[in-house]
Amino acid sequence: MFRTVLVSSLSVLALAAGASAQEGQIRLGAGYEAADFDGVDFDTVVVRGSYDFTRYLGVEGQLNIGLGDESLTVGGLTGDVSLDYVAGVFGVVRPWSNEDGSVFLRAGYTTTEAEASAAGLNFSASDEAWAYGVGGEYFFDARNGIRADYTRYDYDDGGDADFFGVSYVRRIGG
Repeated sequence: MFRTVLVSSLSVLALAAGASAQEGQIRLGAGYEAADFDGVDFDTVVVRGSYDFTRYLGVEGQLNIGLGDESLTVGGLTGDVSLDYVAGVFGVVRPWSNEDGSVFLRAGYTTTEAEASAAGLNFSASDEAWAYGVGGEYFFDARNGIRADYTRYDYDDGGDADFFGVSYVRRIGG
């Protein structure tokens, strides 16, 4: 599933790169996101690429990579849990947008991989989620800006997660 999401994201970006500057705009970004999985917190690095079909409609691919482990005690047994990655593709709507910034809504589908170890045993798990969120961007000049966003993940297994992030954004084309 991860490869499918990654290949789909790269395909969209490759098609976008071939479009003329009047047709749309590519955005690349990287930053930090804090993730809360039902009380278990992780720090992640996020990289993102997006293509705006119009000023108000676009698509983006995203990859979060977990930083470090989190200690967790369940039933008297302590172990370490790590978030390997979260990868997703999102549709983006920008109801308010101008040259200086935008407010956006997004919804998409993601896949997550995590690992845990306790008492000398190692476990690995993956799950998919529908995700939706809101955020904003502000551009200091024609190309460079900052983004803040919140995304809620509703996992197929019934769990959920909240991601809060801030990142640098670079506009290309458009």
